[in-house]
Amino acid sequence: MNKATKGTVAIAAAITLLLGGAGSLAYWQESASVAATSVSTGQLHVTVPTKGSTWALKKNATATATPITNIATFKMVPGDIVTYTVPFTTTAEGDNLTATGTVAWGAATTLPAGMTSSTSGTYNSVAFAGTTFAVVKQAAPVNGQLVFTLTWDFGTTGNTTGMSQTINLAATTVTVQQTPAP
Repeated sequence: MNKATKGTVAIAAAITLLLGGAGSLAYWQESASVAATSVSTGQLHVTVPTKGSTWALKKNATATATPITNIATFKMVPGDIVTYTVPFTTTAEGDNLTATGTVAWGAATTLPAGMTSSTSGTYNSVAFAGTTFAVVKQAAPVNGQLVFTLTWDFGTTGNTTGMSQTINLAATTVTVQQTPAP
């Protein structure tokens, strides 16, 4: 390669470097990070345990209740008051959580003459009437109970239509539902 060609290549390379350098400009830059974090959600549960339900018998309105050990073999007679108590618990956790509970009571099937059925409930040691209660906001379970009562008045003697019958209690459902915060 001759000197003129080498000189031209060197000048072209120098111009390219100068033009490339003239096109780059440094800007200030800085960054900062936000630390990772987490947010926890609350909970709303209702539980009816598979164990803990009890059957009890009073032989008249003033008697003390005694446990019925096997309801499948128990035979009710006029003058008996039979209760079925079912525990349940709720867990309600959340800073702005408000909730209500409802009970869809199961009814007893055809009752013998002179027999009545009734239902009652307690929640957080307070009796509730009807089908609704306010859910207590608390992470630890709050206790409640459902009570079904069959009362067969003793004054129904001479009535043989109630003999040898089966009385079925329909399913009962406890529901807890979040409500809009005030």
